[in-house]
Amino acid sequence: MICTSFSDVIGFTCHPLSEDGNVAMVETPFSFPDGDAIPIFIERISNQIRFFDDGGLILHLLGRGISLDDHRKTRFIKNLAEPHGVKLNDLGELEIWSDKHTAPTAFANYLSTMLALSSWEAGQEGVSTDTSFFLDEVAFYLRAWKANAELTDGFEYKGVSGQLYKLDFQFDGKAVLAIGSHPTSINAAARKLLDIRASSDNNGLKILIIMDDRADAESAAREGLVFDSLGNVMMMTRLAENAKTPYQPKH
Repeated sequence: MICTSFSDVIGFTCHPLSEDGNVAMVETPFSFPDGDAIPIFIERISNQIRFFDDGGLILHLLGRGISLDDHRKTRFIKNLAEPHGVKLNDLGELEIWSDKHTAPTAFANYLSTMLALSSWEAGQEGVSTDTSFFLDEVAFYLRAWKANAELTDGFEYKGVSGQLYKLDFQFDGKAVLAIGSHPTSINAAARKLLDIRASSDNNGLKILIIMDDRADAESAAREGLVFDSLGNVMMMTRLAENAKTPYQPKH
């Protein structure tokens, strides 16, 4: 019967990595665009179960020539992972923890994250705007626009789901989220903001949303209408224009 050979049919295999069987690698048919296997490891510690990549994603991206030498350059990973409850830890591992009852959901969320990252990578072929460079541009223009306003790294906000999300900057009393032109980035930003806005704890939160409209102004304008209910939307071209004119505070 097909059920007896189900794992062979779909390409899922579990390989124990420790003598006690508490650490294992899961082999799947899923892969990154260049053919590298998507890393999936599982570890049981007491009553907790952890799904993680053992740093495999970072090593894969470095091998593809993607620079990840500071926290801003890894922000796109967090933006795609956090809506699924997956964290990038201090060791550079993607991980999600659960108990045995919620392990199936945790595994689905982990796999969804890795597939989203694989999709992001596939969509980067031929894309000239680097995510970290875009954030640097936004920071530069914000400083030029309001030189006396405080600009710091973004704060964390809890969504109605209980998930914590870190926005890109804190500027002039507002949280700032910079959104690139890639559809995956737009979708991840929408999920993040919807969750944040749904929490009553964030009722007074002011959010400035910077959208990159330089590649396709018409498409960005359409997306901006959707984000308009979630914060104050400003197109990147408008921010650049603002930066050319010294800001005059209202009296």
